[in-house]
Amino acid sequence: IPQDIDQNSKFEARFERTKLMRSDVLVENGAVKNLAARALDIIPAKCHRSPLYIVTDSVTDPLVAQDVYDGLLSCGLNVKKFVITSETDESGETSTEETKTLQTFSKLADQVLQSGVDKRSCIISVGGGVVNNICGYLAGSIYRGISLIHFSTTFMGQVDAAIDFKQAVNHCCGKNLLGCYYPATKIVLDPSVLLTQSTRHRLNGLAESLKHAMVHSTDLLDFIVNGGSVADAEYLDGVVRRT
Repeated sequence: IPQDIDQNSKFEARFERTKLMRSDVLVENGAVKNLAARALDIIPAKCHRSPLYIVTDSVTDPLVAQDVYDGLLSCGLNVKKFVITSETDESGETSTEETKTLQTFSKLADQVLQSGVDKRSCIISVGGGVVNNICGYLAGSIYRGISLIHFSTTFMGQVDAAIDFKQAVNHCCGKNLLGCYYPATKIVLDPSVLLTQSTRHRLNGLAESLKHAMVHSTDLLDFIVNGGSVADAEYLDGVVRRT
């Protein structure tokens, strides 16, 4: 946008661009187990002939990520899988929070770049909010942005962490200090995989959904309170869809 030249012959201008960010969300029980029948619809068509990279954690890998890998592979897609370490937190529960670092990001970037990547490649996160966040930052950084697919596998991820454009890793100076705003092309939420989580992790996700309900929806609040148990797959599906 050009501006006037002042009396000292100083010229000033500015430029701007507005980019629409959009993510398509698929909620479907059995989406992971039945991926072979849907993979070519979920993965963008422009990515079908390019290298695809699954990133997951060591707990989610045998429970969910291997099924995602097998489903994509069965469709003839060129896919590789990288696994980050899942630790145990002070409560004795599994957690990937300690790996949400610039070091993990850098290691994954090295692995992807050294394995071969192009502008039509796709990063596919299979895990909870930490894995989703790391992959979002990674996809937003490679070639200044390549395709991103989230398979969120935790209750917290399905009702909150994966449903946003915020992507980040932690820094020694604080949490989520390094990152970007970058949209996933598609977010796949399969509530049936939530039964692979511990009761404590499912309750954590329910508490997050309860926060949303108290701010936005009395219908969601009523369903959370009266709808059932976190051990019930139909109840989990209902909470995810309503949140």
